[in-house]
Amino acid sequence: MDDGSDLAILSGSGKLPLLIKKFYKQAIYITFANSKKTTENKVVNCQFEKLGFLFDSLKENGIRRVVMAGSISRPQFDQSKLDQYTLSIMPKLSAKLVQGDNELLSFIAEEFEKNGYQIVGASEILPDLLLKPGIVVGSPYEFISRDIEKADKILKVLSPQDIGQGVVVENGLVLGIETLQGTNELLKFVIKTSSHLRKDDSGGIFVKRPKSNQNLRFDMPVVGPETIELACKAGLRGLVVSPRSVIVLDREKCIQIAEANDFFILAEDSRI
Repeated sequence: MDDGSDLAILSGSGKLPLLIKKFYKQAIYITFANSKKTTENKVVNCQFEKLGFLFDSLKENGIRRVVMAGSISRPQFDQSKLDQYTLSIMPKLSAKLVQGDNELLSFIAEEFEKNGYQIVGASEILPDLLLKPGIVVGSPYEFISRDIEKADKILKVLSPQDIGQGVVVENGLVLGIETLQGTNELLKFVIKTSSHLRKDDSGGIFVKRPKSNQNLRFDMPVVGPETIELACKAGLRGLVVSPRSVIVLDREKCIQIAEANDFFILAEDSRI
């Protein structure tokens, strides 16, 4: 049985790191200065400036696999604290820091792999977090096809620019596009949108998909109960995600919230 004794969780904020730890009890946490604190015993506390220390610590703990989980803010490096390893890669790393998430995360993953660690996706070790194609809960409204197609067209255009993973469309009108601030901030923005800018109160949809160039091993879109709650508060009627490509946290609670608000969840591939 895989107890995670050779697994390290590169831990950011959110519930996903804790969920992985629940199933892989012997895994260790890797936390950074700006990451959410944890009370777990098996923790390696790191600084972004000291990646050499991180790789040495993983070796000492017998780690062979690393899973990236949760949101980690882009670091601000203190040049005076750089260890020799981090200093050696800093020119390339600095260039990646001003590019999109995929470029930055790909570079970081390559550094782990160069040092002998296998990057595994959260969905590989917890496959039940992904949805199969079909309606999960609720009933999609009559004109959903038009809104899904509009959202998919927008995501297709934005994807090569490494921008966003989601868009809100209501009766053909675009109410918001996900950017660096993330899903929750997008939905909060829609909540604040004045009613006179919306065609009517029939609701709309939030479409969430990975970008075309997104490496799902270390950067898979995530939704959960808070996503559903905010979407309902925004007056939306449903959530559309790509099957097997978006992590759904606490599925049962998501379904309960959806049922209580006449909200649907649909897993289907892009129509574009």
